Amino acid sequence: MSGWRKCDTCRRVRTGAEFDGDATTCVVCLTKPAASVRKRTAPVTRMKLAPADPATGSEPGPRKPLLGLVGSGDLEVRERRARRAAQDALAEAHPEDFAALLRDTRQAEGLRPLSTGTAAAPDDAEE
Repeated sequence: MSGWRKCDTCRRVRTGAEFDGDATTCVVCLTKPAASVRKRTAPVTRMKLAPADPATGSEPGPRKPLLGLVGSGDLEVRERRARRAAQDALAEAHPEDFAALLRDTRQAEGLRPLSTGTAAAPDDAEE
């Protein structure tokens, strides 16, 4: 017999004396207690929330604060984007009225008038 053999169970190379005759599994693997069975994890429990009853007609409460980082999918960001798009469309539809409103609002806030020709022209006439 050869001096060294590889066990089929533990895959270790052992001396020929650690095997029973022509067995492919060593005596250590045959005599040690069986490996303990792995514990099972607890089952996952999920709670289902009851859907809101549309028949009650209750008004939604105040908006809860946003958690996490602000991204393109957040409600607040989408509302600001929609407002900005509406303001741009209004400014294009009624440029003179928008320029007058913007000039008056900036003046009420204590800001300098815009450097564009339409918004700065009435201010130059006052001086």
